[in-house]
Amino acid sequence: MKFKNIVITISLLIACCLYSFGQRKTFTVTSKIADLKDSTYNMTIWNGISDVVFKKGSTKNGQIYYQDTTSVPLIIRLTLPTESLYKRVDRGYIPVKSQSIWFVAMPGGKILLKGKLSDFAEVYPSGDKENDVISKLNKGYHPLLNKSANIELKLAKDTVEEALKKRLEAEQERIDSEAEKYLKDFLKKNISSIAGLYYLEDMLIREIVTIDTVEALLPTVAKAYQSSPFYTILKNRVAGSKYDVGKSIFQINTRNTYDGQVFDSNSWKGRFYLIDFWGSWCGPCMADVPDLKKLRDSYPDQLRVLGIASDKNDSWRKAIEQHNLNWAHILNDKGSNNYVLRLNVTGFPTKILVDPNGTIVYRSTGGGETSFEKISEIIKNWK
Repeated sequence: MKFKNIVITISLLIACCLYSFGQRKTFTVTSKIADLKDSTYNMTIWNGISDVVFKKGSTKNGQIYYQDTTSVPLIIRLTLPTESLYKRVDRGYIPVKSQSIWFVAMPGGKILLKGKLSDFAEVYPSGDKENDVISKLNKGYHPLLNKSANIELKLAKDTVEEALKKRLEAEQERIDSEAEKYLKDFLKKNISSIAGLYYLEDMLIREIVTIDTVEALLPTVAKAYQSSPFYTILKNRVAGSKYDVGKSIFQINTRNTYDGQVFDSNSWKGRFYLIDFWGSWCGPCMADVPDLKKLRDSYPDQLRVLGIASDKNDSWRKAIEQHNLNWAHILNDKGSNNYVLRLNVTGFPTKILVDPNGTIVYRSTGGGETSFEKISEIIKNWK
């Protein structure tokens, strides 16, 4: 499966009636995984409210035993260091969902992970309805992802003959289409689930579905799940998608700035301003810095720059200082300060140019000189 963007998304904190915020309960994860060796493992945890959380654990006597507490449903990705799971290419590897074990942790839940490790994680959860859903989904979806990734491995070799390359590409395209159809069909029937809501946003970010598809599916979500933060993420992305070229942007007013002083976009009325969504972890974002400085310096009276970062506070501050990013900066956060959701940013870097009247006149995702050339052309020809 080919992946276009790596992104970090952060959702809004909301009041919740179905999921009892503040009432933390212990959940337990156990396993029955064939021939599992003792090692450490990594977990990535999404709660739909704040940034992802990373935790580590250790297997003992060839099995997983993990306990923690939560007051909300969690989507958890557990990744083992088993070498056969990694699609190695040169010094890196092809990231694929099927190399990890996925499950839902409910407050008070007891999750059993059962299966085996082959060249992907054929391990699926049970214990409650939410895990039955994600298990059924990935039993059909992950084998297809793994087949596509294995073809990608073959295509990465320089020795592949042209005729074989074409056959492999055609086979990969067929498998990817089958995987996409399977996922879409499954989620239409299971959208009212934690896994369904999480995967729908994942599909939107990876451009497997359009915002129109999400907008059409949201009214079909059962009322009980409409109080879930994972539903709110999607709802806010739909709202944020309306801020496209030709639309007026909302006022950005926050104290979540580098120096702690209030930033108010209204102070820039009568000038262009460029919103640059970035992160210190994002290679293309940092590669854009010289061109961004050059653009800003070319229009000292007409253009202002606002950096909005999805990052850890320390890394964000260090990058600003180290690279002399001497323009206004906001650290993306929750609620009204979650500009990633409010403007439906699905990839980094994303650039949004606002004209002197407060109208969005350019929007792009991805780095490179072309976007700066287009922005310069718009400013130069402004009347």
